Formats: sequence, C-alpha cells, structure tokens
Amino acid sequence: MLAGLSAALLALIGALSLFSALAQAEGGSEKVLDGKVIVNVGGNIFPSKLPRSARAPIQVLMEAGITTTDKSIPPELKEILLDINSHGVMQTQGLGTCSLGELEAVSRATALHVCGRALIGHGNVSTHIALPGQGAFASSGLLEAFNARLHGRPAILAQVTSERPLPLTFVIRFEVKKSHGTYGTDLIGTVPPIASGYGEITGIDLSLSRTYSHAGHKLSVLSANCPAPKGFNSVSFPFAKTSFGFADNTKAQITLIRRCTVRG
Repeated sequence: MLAGLSAALLALIGALSLFSALAQAEGGSEKVLDGKVIVNVGGNIFPSKLPRSARAPIQVLMEAGITTTDKSIPPELKEILLDINSHGVMQTQGLGTCSLGELEAVSRATALHVCGRALIGHGNVSTHIALPGQGAFASSGLLEAFNARLHGRPAILAQVTSERPLPLTFVIRFEVKKSHGTYGTDLIGTVPPIASGYGEITGIDLSLSRTYSHAGHKLSVLSANCPAPKGFNSVSFPFAKTSFGFADNTKAQITLIRRCTVRG
C-alpha cells in the first residue's frame, strides 16, 4: 500500500515538474538554428486572459535576436514572415493609412506628424554596419509601424530611424494577407538594403496594438478569443509561426506555443 502511494506520489511530482517546464517554455523564447545562423525568437499576446467566444482587444509582441555559431556577422536579413493564429483577427476599418512616400527619407518626428493617424505599433531594430574605410559599428533605431496599403492590398509599413552614430532611415514593408486553417493572418515582410547594403539586422522587436473609434464604435486593430474547449479554463495553442529568410538562402523557422486563460 505504501509502495503504491509512493509510486503515485512520484508520478504526480513528475507530472507537475513537466507541467512547470512546459509552462516556462511557453512563456520564454525559442532558439532555431540553420547552418551557422542562430535566431532567438520570442513573442506573446497581452492580455492572456480572454473571452472564450467573443473577441477582445489584444497586443501582439514579437522579438528576435540574430547571431551566429562562430561569432561572425550574420548574413543580410531579407524576409520576415509572421503567421498569427486564426483565433486572432486583424482589421483596420475606418483607420487612417500612410503611404511609402510619406515615410521614406523623412525623420521619425515628421513621420509621426504626417502619419500619426495610422500608427499601430512600435519597436526597436539593432544593426551591424561596416562602411568601407570607416570600420564597423553597432547601431540602434526606433521602429514605428503604420497602417497602409501597397498595390491596393492591406499592409504595415515599419519605419526604422536612427540618429547616431550614423543617421539611417529605412522602411520594412509587410503585406497583410488572410489565410485559412490554423493561421488566419499572414504578415510578409520585405527588408530593404540597409546603409547601401553595408548593414545587417541583428535584432528586432515589434509591438502591435491600437484601439480607436469609428462610426460610433470602439474598435481594435487586433482582437482575439481563447480557444479553450468547453469544460477547460485554459489551453496551449500555436500562437504564431515565424520565418526569417537571409541573403545566403538560410531560412530559420519556428512555431511559438503559448497559453491563454478563459476570462469570466
């Protein structure tokens, strides 16, 4: 009898330890390796307590750090893909838009003044720049994300600006596409050449959220519900699938698993 209880207790402790490890993994960052390129990816939604059926406003946070196994400079980042779970919805009805021409080659202050009506997010970008005859240095820039349209389709234009040690301005273009299945919104980002091709992105973080009023209604750019089955108060789910494509054809891909809790 005691032996049976001891075995059951050990099994319970083991199960609790596993659950704790999974919970920590769900809230942290994941590392993906392709060749010598290492990408540490993190992300989450806030709040994590959401209605079971009706959708509520959320904030989506994504971040990535890019390094290499041999400490060399990472290859040039060319593409960022972010697929968001279909229980999250993105909409911009009645929200202002900003054009590429209003963001290229202008200061952050000018962009915010002209396109503040379309602001939907912010973040940071770190780069490594090596100019011929001037040595190499690190640079950090502020990112502002604006609602836009490209070629008649929904888009997000992320303007990145830095002042020191070298003034830089560039715009990452994200096409927004609707899809079916596990992931309902696809953000397809194209990264332009940085510092005339002499710069490489080594880190990026992006936070997307915006609530606003339109036609007498309060709306949110991003909203979601918690897909916990009936009878369960929380669930783990594939929050997002990310992919980073580099100039040397390296591609780092990972799926982020997160947990939400039913509110109310």
